[in-house]
Amino acid sequence: MNKGKQKHGFWFYVGRIFSGLGIALLLLVLYVYLSVPTYSFKEPKPFSGEYLYNPYQDMNPDQWKKYHFHCHSRRYFGLTNGRKSKEATIDSVYRTLGYDHYGISDYMGINMHGSEREDYIPAYEHGYGLFRKTHQICIGAESVYWPDFPFMQNLNMKQHMLNKLGERCRFVMPAHASFTKGYKVSDMILLSNYRLIEVVNPYGNAFEHWDKALSNGHRVYALGDDDTHNITNVHEVCRNLTMVNTPDLDPEHVYEALDKGLCYAVEFDNWYYHPLPLEQKANDARALDYLTQAQLVGDTLFISTSAETMREVKFIGQDGKVLKTEENVATAYYIIQAEDTYVRTRIDLNGRHFLYLNPVTRHSSADLDDRRLDSINYAQTGLYWLVYAVALLAMIWYLIRKAKEKSA
Repeated sequence: MNKGKQKHGFWFYVGRIFSGLGIALLLLVLYVYLSVPTYSFKEPKPFSGEYLYNPYQDMNPDQWKKYHFHCHSRRYFGLTNGRKSKEATIDSVYRTLGYDHYGISDYMGINMHGSEREDYIPAYEHGYGLFRKTHQICIGAESVYWPDFPFMQNLNMKQHMLNKLGERCRFVMPAHASFTKGYKVSDMILLSNYRLIEVVNPYGNAFEHWDKALSNGHRVYALGDDDTHNITNVHEVCRNLTMVNTPDLDPEHVYEALDKGLCYAVEFDNWYYHPLPLEQKANDARALDYLTQAQLVGDTLFISTSAETMREVKFIGQDGKVLKTEENVATAYYIIQAEDTYVRTRIDLNGRHFLYLNPVTRHSSADLDDRRLDSINYAQTGLYWLVYAVALLAMIWYLIRKAKEKSA
């Protein structure tokens, strides 16, 4: 006696569809994770040589401009946390603050708002991760690179992502590196092939990451950003910025300055703990004192700003060690020693405004010997992929055999 075909309801088929989509998504994630090559890393070396590179040696103190590269607008119905941040409101707030450039860096999408302006720089924040936020800001982006490792990432994956993103933008910058430990401090020993790092971010500063990279010979320069998600919340704006020394707002000139390190990060640290109204923030930001001298004369580095007196100036070197501190001076100086691999400067202008200058670094010549530590280990990569292929074929064979046994 033959049984009639069983009828299934609407929700049965909906469940089948979602199950299929879930399996497809899982297979896609597995493919992204398993397809990453294995990298070998050379031994890092501190900066060395007789030539001292000072990014500010030929700067023009009249050409400093206020830049901001990390801000979110409302996208994907607000799912990406761009709360109430409409593009027109972003324009209004940052114009009030007197910024020369305020870039929008939405998650996984290049926002074309303002593309008609001379200062427009296409950018976006890359990364799907919710817990370990191993994210990057892509500055001067040509296109969005869609793959990512949304869960845990090892060193191979982080280096691979820096490489792939770097092929599609002018600068790939680790964002909020200390936030949720997306990037470990120890990662910075070996990671290479990036020029910028977001050292100052409201969700966590990354001075340890920066010093670890510099101490291992990576010529990496600091940026500061608000990482704004709600532009209507005055507490989120004008907390950090980047000063760029450029004759105009032409993106190519800005890229050139960033590549040379002709920029520095600014932090308004106390504004979070002692919130100010937007008008007062605007007044302070517009009147912000700026760097007027960071010059090497022989082996002596001289530092001065437009402020009559700097409250404190710290010179910092290998492994983040404080080399010298000066207080209440108009001009600070440090004599670079033979054992100093790099020297960066932290300026406390008045207890409220802090400047983080890029380092003077040692090199064998004026050509600046930047080292790539990473290379693909093709033999090991091929071996791993062979193991994955064998495991996949074995799984397929097992499923086919079980299906045959069930139908027999």
